[in-house]
Amino acid sequence: MDGIKPTCREVHRLVSEGMDRELSLVERTRMRLHLVVCGACTRFDAQMGLLRRAMRSAPPPPADPGDEAQP
Repeated sequence: MDGIKPTCREVHRLVSEGMDRELSLVERTRMRLHLVVCGACTRFDAQMGLLRRAMRSAPPPPADPGDEAQP
């Protein structure tokens, strides 16, 4: 975390990590500062959000009969 404005690479990492854990206030602030000025990272963030919503709304896969425990 060098400087105030993170690089695109760091923002991509933060966007991905933000899907698995809550980002700190500093991480969120730095990411948002970057998203204000970087259209490419803003689009990446939107695409990741779309994928997350799609995965959450998808029905669960059918159970595989081979996964059941054998008596």
